[in-house]
Amino acid sequence: MASKDGEKSSSPLLDGCYKAAGTWYSSIVFDGNTATMKGTNGSSHQINLKVGKFGETDPEIAEKTGHKYYNIELSYSFGVDFSELGVVSEDGLQITFKGMMGIAVLKWMTEEEAAALEEEGDPIEAPPGPYIIQPENHGKFLWITGAPGLGKSTSAQLLCRTAGYV
Repeated sequence: MASKDGEKSSSPLLDGCYKAAGTWYSSIVFDGNTATMKGTNGSSHQINLKVGKFGETDPEIAEKTGHKYYNIELSYSFGVDFSELGVVSEDGLQITFKGMMGIAVLKWMTEEEAAALEEEGDPIEAPPGPYIIQPENHGKFLWITGAPGLGKSTSAQLLCRTAGYV
């Protein structure tokens, strides 16, 4: 690995946080030979990192990066093993993958940008909403069912607007 200071090593990757776009996780933090994937819900998972030559790139990746061969492999497990092959740019500031959701790009961030990303989003314990929280008022439960196109959503919206339903 290399650091932003420019210390040389066998990998063009920089230590620090990369912001993800085009995939289900929000960022990956690289620290030496270890990496941690951070989910959009605040979860984090250790991932295995390999740097080397991993076969020819997909034509779409080759066009975007100019590289003929993948040079990084990230693998992780959620009961099933997953592996994503990618290309690290020459300067180490960007990683391009062809993953299960299509083309994903990871861009290196400063520590300030990483902290701002961490603070983004709504708290899972108390997500915001337009209604007043009334724990003492248990309310009623209304179940609306029917075939598509009969106005269930429209009826629910009208009940929210006119009768105070949530």
